[in-house]
Amino acid sequence: MEAGEVLDGRYLLEAKLGEGGFGVVWQARDSNIGRRVAVKVLSEEKARDEEAVQRFVREAKTAGSLSHPNIVTLYDYGTVREGGWSTHYLVMELVPGRPLSALLREGTPELEVSLKWVRQVCKALAAAHASGVVHRDIKPENIMITDGGEAKVLDFGIARLLTQSGGALTSTGVVIGTPPYLAPECWAGDPIDGRADLYALGVVLFQLCTGQRPFNAGSAVTMMYQHLNEPPPPVRTPYPALAALVRELLAKSPADRPADAAEVRRRLREIRLGPEEPTPEALRKRADRAWEHGAEGRPGEAVAMLVPLVPQLARVCGPRDLRTLRTCHDLALWLARDGSPGAAVALLRELESALTAEPQARADVARDLDRWQRACDRGGPGTPRPLALDRLLDGGPQGG
Repeated sequence: MEAGEVLDGRYLLEAKLGEGGFGVVWQARDSNIGRRVAVKVLSEEKARDEEAVQRFVREAKTAGSLSHPNIVTLYDYGTVREGGWSTHYLVMELVPGRPLSALLREGTPELEVSLKWVRQVCKALAAAHASGVVHRDIKPENIMITDGGEAKVLDFGIARLLTQSGGALTSTGVVIGTPPYLAPECWAGDPIDGRADLYALGVVLFQLCTGQRPFNAGSAVTMMYQHLNEPPPPVRTPYPALAALVRELLAKSPADRPADAAEVRRRLREIRLGPEEPTPEALRKRADRAWEHGAEGRPGEAVAMLVPLVPQLARVCGPRDLRTLRTCHDLALWLARDGSPGAAVALLRELESALTAEPQARADVARDLDRWQRACDRGGPGTPRPLALDRLLDGGPQGG
């Protein structure tokens, strides 16, 4: 076929969009209604392969049953018979954009944008799974990113209805799918459900976070061994919730993965991106520098450093971590020496109740509480500073 030909008396082929082992995808014009479409034409070689033809027909029936903004819409399926052979074709929505695989070859996208795309893929998968369809070949090549920045899933050519029996093997014993993205149950020939798509999505998410796939063996046999037996490397990210989600998506057992695509999307939406948090060691060094300022006779500078430091320690180490609570104790001491013993006493009282599991630290706090309470009784509370421990540890607004 060449540009300028009219397929089945209706579709004017304008330009090739892609070519592979299955055949060619054309940009075409539907002369009946005057819109541009994408036409996937099965190659003559594949048209002689009954299994390939059945896959093509299955894609038409499966994709044609799905309607969702994040799934490429299938409009038509047809067969042209002439000269003793048949041309099979699909007519799809023309999506101006590029496959995610092309974007990944240029570098790792910004994480905020990547997570938006994965959430949109989750919406597409949730719709497919609700209709009883498992995609079975989620990968960057099958995720189109439109010129408007939206993700759309395409190619349901090897999709399987959830009601169908059987695992991942064809009649010839060939594993169906793309090896770097195949869930362990697909390799093992076990029954599959939508959680196989979630595993593949986990591989895609790993790629978007790191720029590479978790498993990259040079042979299918080694790749199979890795997916079945080796734990994936951890995703190095400043967002623990994201690392945990990727780890769960790549669990060997489907039962250990998130229940469905809707849950994955919800968890992705809950991840709050922002500046990378410093390490606990870096925060402790800042606390030590604050102490040095106070010990050198500059308690006001120590207080100014510690007020924003405590909420950071609470986020990084935990609000009840001893490092966080000891830094609160430091803050109380420098508040007292900076002319606010009343604020120090209030903070020490809350600390004392928070340290029930740390008897030595609690005793230290009780000692200082007694000292500065007596100072308040003698000279008054000093400069008022509304510092509540719970608001400090929750990262809420602080006075001072």
